[in-house]
Amino acid sequence: MAPNLKRSLKFTRLVAVTMGTPLASSVFLSIIIMELITKNIQSLILAVIIATILATLASLAYGELVSIYPSAAGNRIFLKKPMGNLTAVTLSFMWTMIILGAAGVEAYVLGNVLHFLLPFLPAILWSFLALTLILIVNILGVELSGNFQMGVTFFVAISLVAVSIVALITPHPPIHYGGGINLVNVFTAAAVGVYFFLGFGRVTTLGEEAIDYKKGIPRAMPVAIISLGAVFLFITSAIFIRVPLSLVANSPTPQILLGNYILNRGTAIVVAIISVVMSFGTFNAGILGTSRLIYALGREGNLPSFLGNINSKYFTPTYSLIFIYAIALGVTIFVFITKSFTVPVLVAALFDSFMYAFVSYSAFWHHRKISKQEIPFRVKGGIPLFMATSAIFIILAILLIATSAPIVSLTVLVGTVLSGIYFHFKIP
Repeated sequence: MAPNLKRSLKFTRLVAVTMGTPLASSVFLSIIIMELITKNIQSLILAVIIATILATLASLAYGELVSIYPSAAGNRIFLKKPMGNLTAVTLSFMWTMIILGAAGVEAYVLGNVLHFLLPFLPAILWSFLALTLILIVNILGVELSGNFQMGVTFFVAISLVAVSIVALITPHPPIHYGGGINLVNVFTAAAVGVYFFLGFGRVTTLGEEAIDYKKGIPRAMPVAIISLGAVFLFITSAIFIRVPLSLVANSPTPQILLGNYILNRGTAIVVAIISVVMSFGTFNAGILGTSRLIYALGREGNLPSFLGNINSKYFTPTYSLIFIYAIALGVTIFVFITKSFTVPVLVAALFDSFMYAFVSYSAFWHHRKISKQEIPFRVKGGIPLFMATSAIFIILAILLIATSAPIVSLTVLVGTVLSGIYFHFKIP
């Protein structure tokens, strides 16, 4: 009998994995984009709050679906019935590829931060070493990964809040940008703010490894997202108020500039260390969740079957982990060569907005079609709530398309079409 995934993830670890995936150093780049859009602190804070509320609503949709389908296939299973098998597979695979693109941005930021701390190695080599270490940690087993993730995530969240408070109370003149609240700019910035929570739904792919999948994952997601929203609100406000936008607009490491601008190089080093821990945590959580989706697609025959194999010693999908590692490394090298990180951030935010809209629609569909007894985690008022959530995320996606460079929407469109063509011939 083939080995199965091991059920060992408790509630606190599920919260840590949910928080750990989005709690990445690359979110600092999305903060800068949001600052450029809003140009005043009131609009920026409002955009962060709106993004947090919408992500929380999306997590409720995910919660209903994962309580029905505790599968490593995640989005692949959630979207199958209401949208069809081909569409579900295509969107799930594209979601994975888009997040791996964001992983390339993260590795680029991490390499630069490590080079700042330890300049005796080039940034790209630091990125390679970090990715390799995370691969090894995950191959050794989800038990080790869960412990690692829990410690890293909570350390980073507390540290970011502490740094933000220090920045806000440090006696430097605050920086202001004039202008009132423009709701179009606020919602456009909120669409970019979706990147703050990029990939939180990957925790749903751990449904076969959670001890209490019926309630544990659904409850862990909103707790994690609200906590993340508070952390991002602190750090976003600190960067906007304390650091001139002109200094950080084109920097791959604005968090280091924040530390340096607050006090001195010593503070910048502390912030850089926190950033390194952030990156390790998000890579660990990201590879953990994404590899399970690749594993599920391989198990079902939609991708090469060897990707669906489980390591008999560690009970982890070793081949899918290596596959994810190879793609992430390739994207990292591409970002280092092109030094283009704005487009991948916007591409990820755009596709994630569409994915949240589709998942919310799926939750709406299941809420109507399935009896209460078949939904262990059922959201009260789910039908109007999920309809509204889906509609709002579509609007956010349209705002991003309208305000971003054409390459952003073109990347999403071409990638989705090519993936659809591949799976059209692959799926019987």
